[in-house]
Amino acid sequence: MWKRSLFSFFSAGLLILSFPSFDLYLLAWVAFLPLFWSIKEISAFSAFQQGFGAGMAFFLGLLYWLLHAMTIYGHLSFLFSLGLLILLVIYLALYLGAFCYLIVWLELFEHVLFPWLTGMLWVALEYLRGHLLTGFPWELLGNSQYKWLSFIQVADIGGIYLLSFFVMTANACLFLCLEKRNKVAFLNLAVFLGVLLAALGYGWHQLHFWETKIKHLPHLKVGLIQGNIDESKKWDPAFQTATLKIYTELSLKAGEQKPDLLIWPETALPFYFQQPSAYRQFILNLVKQINIPLLVGSPAYKMTSQNVQYFNRAYLISKKGEVVDYYDKVHLVPFGEYVPCRRLLKFLPAVAAQEGDFSPGKRLRPLILKGKIPFGVLICFEGIFPEISRQLVQEGASFLVNITNDAWFGRTSAPYQHLSMLVLRAIENRRGIARCANTGFSAYILPTGEINQRSKLFKPEFLIGTLPLVEEKTFYARHGDVLAYFCMCGILIYIFLKGRQKWKKSKSV
Repeated sequence: MWKRSLFSFFSAGLLILSFPSFDLYLLAWVAFLPLFWSIKEISAFSAFQQGFGAGMAFFLGLLYWLLHAMTIYGHLSFLFSLGLLILLVIYLALYLGAFCYLIVWLELFEHVLFPWLTGMLWVALEYLRGHLLTGFPWELLGNSQYKWLSFIQVADIGGIYLLSFFVMTANACLFLCLEKRNKVAFLNLAVFLGVLLAALGYGWHQLHFWETKIKHLPHLKVGLIQGNIDESKKWDPAFQTATLKIYTELSLKAGEQKPDLLIWPETALPFYFQQPSAYRQFILNLVKQINIPLLVGSPAYKMTSQNVQYFNRAYLISKKGEVVDYYDKVHLVPFGEYVPCRRLLKFLPAVAAQEGDFSPGKRLRPLILKGKIPFGVLICFEGIFPEISRQLVQEGASFLVNITNDAWFGRTSAPYQHLSMLVLRAIENRRGIARCANTGFSAYILPTGEINQRSKLFKPEFLIGTLPLVEEKTFYARHGDVLAYFCMCGILIYIFLKGRQKWKKSKSV
């Protein structure tokens, strides 16, 4: 059994290398071969153990940076932070364990459609991971391919889940050929290669189509201000003036190039902007001085008869120095911005909350720039959820903005991972994305998924770039995750039929 475990851990290692910041993305197309060998000809429960072990290894290697956030900025002890990380990893590893269990229990290795059913099973489980318990679709399998632009263009049809389906089906086809070496195996591979070539042809066409189309669309010049503010000093009242000075100097320099919009990161203002104060007036005067609209993140609050509600907010300020609208973050980070089951976990602080747990905003809606240009705001974590970007586009957003504070991540692989997932949001909806981060990466992402400019990590700087304004909606934007729904329904039907078959067989014995 230990040899099988080595195979499963080898799969986890290959999979880690396929994601940012290693970017050896082609490894993902073969990463599951050792895992398939490790679960072949064993019981379903033993297969679950192999998958669970591989999941533990993979997610620990992928999410190790959470320790940095919890210990350095959450001020939790190392052992307690490690315990929380392990609990999250255990939960996520259950999905890979269930994947391996169902492959064996459903006897998929012996099915003529093994590659396609395996791809459907994987997509169904990924969709569940992205939605159960508020969802955590961090680095789904398809995200590993974010640099292969000619391949990932099909995301405007089936979203990230279509990419995951391709990668997993490829693994299963290769395994079948290496293991069976029969006509059925090679026929499956031939059909898959045909579908893949069609996807690549579509991707090549879409790349050239959108590269040409972008040139003829109206553009918006956007300035990104990356302050590089140390998170440990950010909320120190003595450092507030210094923080504003950094953002002011960068904004004045960026303003010389006359962008249509300036963007500061998530919670860039280390005070409650809604309160009348000298700091608030300073910001409004600065905007009037540079004569450019500003989108800026700030904590906010609302007094109720029972308590105080806190919000993670983005304010849109017109060039006249007037607050014209704001957006409150709708999808909050569990244990980062609020603690689920707070009554039971009174002792646990939310890592990113300063005064208390944040409350979610009431609805997703675009903000309107200059009274005529709708755009969607994604605050930090919201950028990893396909349905949030899609809903903003459905509401009319012609481009997207992601403001974030990746200082929590330190010098780990997390900033690379976080940026990579936005590439798929751009392609799924064919919208340009301006990403403004406190410590990096700030970037511009075109509707083709190309990262046009990118800042350096932990460097105060500003970027000036342009984004096209797009009105048309993709198939994915209009219809959403129909592929994932199809996969879930198909697998559930297959599980029902196989379960009934096994029950009848047990009754006849």
